[in-house]
Amino acid sequence: MKNISSVCVKKAPHDTQPVLIKAMNTELKVSPAMHPAWEEERERLHRQMLSSVSHDLKTPLASIIGSLEIYQRMKATLDPEKRNMLMETALQEAYRLDVFVTNILDMARLDEGRMVPQRTHIQLKHLIDDCIGKMASRLQGGSVSIQPSGDIDVWVDAGLISRAVQHLLDNAVKYCPPPVEIAIRYGRENEMAFIAVSDNGLGIPPHREDEIFNKYTRLAKTDYQVAGTGLGLSICRAIARLHDGNITVANRPQGGAEFTLTFQG
Repeated sequence: MKNISSVCVKKAPHDTQPVLIKAMNTELKVSPAMHPAWEEERERLHRQMLSSVSHDLKTPLASIIGSLEIYQRMKATLDPEKRNMLMETALQEAYRLDVFVTNILDMARLDEGRMVPQRTHIQLKHLIDDCIGKMASRLQGGSVSIQPSGDIDVWVDAGLISRAVQHLLDNAVKYCPPPVEIAIRYGRENEMAFIAVSDNGLGIPPHREDEIFNKYTRLAKTDYQVAGTGLGLSICRAIARLHDGNITVANRPQGGAEFTLTFQG
């Protein structure tokens, strides 16, 4: 079992908080000469972001603390299955915190131009298989199918492209009713490599196909009950653009949505 404190954050809490606040301030930085009305809007967005971040940090922390408190009080009488369930809950919520913090820090690095692709040659199928393996525990009886396209060698930053694919898989799991059904296509088209991830969810509401790639954008709670920073798709777009590509989305006639990540490689 991994040490939960090391999974939640990469640094001790007293070190992480200033880093996160600096990252959020970077996201909202403006010119000193900005119009007063814009400054007021910036402050409103800053308060809104802090409120959202506080809520999204508190929710998994409450779950971790609750699970560990029950384990601590009742470990002598709990059966092994219950103990394992409590530990698994705490660990999954710790992973969720890790993703949350990583997204905020990644977005700040992207905005500051500090994320530079380190390209290597890799088989696209191998990269996709690795991403699916990392998501296996979250599928909860769902399935992922891959449309065979043979061996396609790409020259990309494998870590960044993997991160984008994992964001797309994570979105599918979060926004689809169980059991989730994910289909992946990949290949080359017009000298660009692509990875397309489709799901069996509700699709994207009309006129929001472009908006969802903006930072801190999440679908309305009337449509979905999903926690997160609203940064995943924005990070996907930034990663694609670092590879001279893009990301698009289209609703499928049979239901659900398909996100297509294109990149030079």
